[in-house]
Amino acid sequence: MLALSGVVRSPGSVDDGDTVTDYLPAERERGITIQSAAVGFDWVVPPPPPMMGGAAGGGGEEDARQMRGPRAATSVSVNLIDTPGHIDFSVEVHRSVAVLDGAVLVVDAVAGVQAQTETVWRAMRNVDGRRRPVAGADADDDGNDGVGGGGASPSSSSSSSSHYGSHAHEPLPALMFVNKMDREGADYRRAIESVRRKLGGSNPIAVQLPLYRRPSSGASSSSSSFETISVALGDDIVAGGAADDHGEFVGVLDLVQMRAIVYPDDAESLSMEDAAPSVIYLSHPDQRGGGQQQGPLSLMRAALDGRRELVSNLANVDEVMEDLYLHAVMDNDEGDGGADCHACPILDSISTEEIQSSLRRMTLARRVMPTMCGAALRGMGVEPVLDCVAEYLPCPLDRLPPQLRLLGNNDGSQHYQHKMEQRQKQPKTVNENDGNSFITLGHPLHSSTLAYVFKVMHMKGRGGSGDGRVAFARVYSGTLRARDSVRVISPDGVPTHDGEGRNINITKKQKYAVERIGGMLELSGGQFGNMPEGSCRSGDVCALVGLKGVVTGDTLLSTIGDGGAAGGEGGKKRSAKKNRKNNDVHWKQYMDGVHLAGLTSPKPVLTLRVEAYSTSEQSRLSAALALLTVEDPSLVVEEMPTTTLISGLGELHMEIVLDRLRREFGLEVRTGKPAVAYRETVSIKGGEEVETDGLVEYNRTVGGVRLQGAVHLKMRQSASSCTSDVSLRSGNEICRAPEDPVVTLSPETRLFFNLDPNAASDESEHKYPPALRALLSGVRGSMKRGRVGPYPLANLECRVMQVDSELSSADTLPGALRAAGANAVTTMLETLAKEGRMTVLEPKMNVEIWVPTGRVGDVLSDLTGRRGTIDDVAMADEGIGGGDHVKSMVRAEVPLVEILGYANSLRSLTGGEGAFSAEYKGHAPQDGV
Repeated sequence: MLALSGVVRSPGSVDDGDTVTDYLPAERERGITIQSAAVGFDWVVPPPPPMMGGAAGGGGEEDARQMRGPRAATSVSVNLIDTPGHIDFSVEVHRSVAVLDGAVLVVDAVAGVQAQTETVWRAMRNVDGRRRPVAGADADDDGNDGVGGGGASPSSSSSSSSHYGSHAHEPLPALMFVNKMDREGADYRRAIESVRRKLGGSNPIAVQLPLYRRPSSGASSSSSSFETISVALGDDIVAGGAADDHGEFVGVLDLVQMRAIVYPDDAESLSMEDAAPSVIYLSHPDQRGGGQQQGPLSLMRAALDGRRELVSNLANVDEVMEDLYLHAVMDNDEGDGGADCHACPILDSISTEEIQSSLRRMTLARRVMPTMCGAALRGMGVEPVLDCVAEYLPCPLDRLPPQLRLLGNNDGSQHYQHKMEQRQKQPKTVNENDGNSFITLGHPLHSSTLAYVFKVMHMKGRGGSGDGRVAFARVYSGTLRARDSVRVISPDGVPTHDGEGRNINITKKQKYAVERIGGMLELSGGQFGNMPEGSCRSGDVCALVGLKGVVTGDTLLSTIGDGGAAGGEGGKKRSAKKNRKNNDVHWKQYMDGVHLAGLTSPKPVLTLRVEAYSTSEQSRLSAALALLTVEDPSLVVEEMPTTTLISGLGELHMEIVLDRLRREFGLEVRTGKPAVAYRETVSIKGGEEVETDGLVEYNRTVGGVRLQGAVHLKMRQSASSCTSDVSLRSGNEICRAPEDPVVTLSPETRLFFNLDPNAASDESEHKYPPALRALLSGVRGSMKRGRVGPYPLANLECRVMQVDSELSSADTLPGALRAAGANAVTTMLETLAKEGRMTVLEPKMNVEIWVPTGRVGDVLSDLTGRRGTIDDVAMADEGIGGGDHVKSMVRAEVPLVEILGYANSLRSLTGGEGAFSAEYKGHAPQDGV
């Protein structure tokens, strides 16, 4: 894409390690994407040829279009974010999805949907409890599945909440690109069917067909009046689905424009100019009605059949296309889809522009996913993808503004959205003289600056702060400029800190930090050029330097409110400001502080002990890990007096962290054996509750101070634990990501602390009295360690039913209730452990293994010994590609602890020919131990 748009002189290669977006040494060595990278470029969409309406033109509507003249070439600006697809780096996908407008899902033509593809798809569609520029990525860089790219609690009371799915960001419209069509075993149709079957709501529809050249001693050209077309489209070129059935992949057949795009032989070794494809329209551009056939009869029939199927699929989801389709059928009683377009009334009556319009509407509505094909390594099929990005994916104006929350108010998103909706319904008054009266904050046309920081990196010599911090931000509205002062709003309302824990520019009256943008960097993957006078408008992505305390998930707001009011004479500025302050609810809330939902990182599943070789290096290790946790929210560091524990999403994640410590910080560390992140829970049936035997009293004297209190608790499964989704079952047990315990208060407990018993359960706890906060702290602290092992509890709701104490002193009551709450939890867990109701949860992985057919039995036996459950075995003759030359695939579910170091074992079992990928599925009760 970058080479075609002119950003670079020649395309890079993952195999050669010279790609632009994969610029880290570890990325180039391993041939995978580890960090997301952003780059911007312009793409010019060529105009269609004259006289191209339907498959062969014709009709009064087409006559009107010809009177207006041909459509001019269109230039669009694209911000591309290349994201990794490996499950260990899924946090990069999640935080990129939050700022994307559209996505390109890349699927392997041989393997189809892989385990990582499903994870990426859920991130795109904001489902399964996981948290817009266009993105392209590799969901598994070895298998080259991928996606180009969500968050917060839903605002159930907002009338627009249904548009946002389950999070605060609208789900992504997407295109699909079936890659590696030149490989043995590639099958376009089967890849589409695997997506339709496994990715719910995707509805892929083919807008292209692959073209193959059949092996033959001499190609006989088709009868045609055009010599050049006869040479490019001979009888040896056919359209099909599987490479093994036809031969060498040479190009694509565009079903919308009715054209064949044929690439020269060895296109990957040619210059960009010489590798340009030949574009052949299948009907004479100067003919109408029937049109003169160009190319082989079989190819024309395949194009007409494919276009008819495309129109039919669109008619199933688009009412406008359905009306056109039905009118065409009723007005024409004949036509069986022969070689000439006039023989088919449906194709003769529906124009290319009408098909394009329907595709765009349904793509933006996420009703269809237009599907293309190609071989990206050879540069084949990339230009049509860029054309479709410009034609069908949304621009910022096509997207809903992000949902906002008021600072310090947990349900602020509902309150803010409700105020904005009510305000937009009111007629404009004379006092509302700004240009934003009917435009919601976050809309690209709104003048108030709103930006979201989705990624933070450290680059020595680049960032203006001491540690070289560079913040990547998406600007939703307004404009960011170098040397602007901005307010940094953290999603949880916690003030921003620098690397040493000091507050950044926060006074006693402020709720947020104020920082100054030192400059901007040009987004060119690994080539970041300085832009000291840079600016970033709404809808764009930028790299900011000089922000010392900003972290992923922060919101950036202007310090002066409405950017449009900043200019002009001083008196007018003060008058406008006073008018807003008195009458404009939006301006007041903007200045008080609004923010977008923060990033929710996946829970770690693997822990590693690391130690520096000397005391002097230990402090360097701590500082280095602190920087890495800022960059990678999924990396958790726990420092203890004698050791340091790092936790992440898998073995590869831990390997990359250790590699970066060595390369970037010059630190060699000792490591222990990986430890799996177990959890504990209580075996409770849905709807059942367990409770303490009334009030559990704690009464002790510590250091001459009496600590007395009594607490009554009830415990049950958390609401989300009661799901019965069979797709997440592991055997007979639910397999799901663990959630931290939730502590709630009964009305009686709230009355004890003089609180409103009917208040919302999600109110901010900073308003609670110290004694209540201490009680909650004691209960939560005691639930961080179970009774079967030293594992935190998960998937439980603990309700404080009643509290009592003989103490009333504000000095002693908090400590007494903290101890009483912890004692009540401990007593309950000990009783449940004696009854055998405490259960250990272990992480389970979905594993896909590619293995030679003759070694399938050995692999299955090995998986059974590892407590694995076999889900599916696709033998070579019925599954991946067909034939003995392609490996069979085994799908299984295996505990994570059993596949640590599995790569070496698999190589031994398969003679070095096996490969596997694993995706975290969730935690399930441990069995077979």
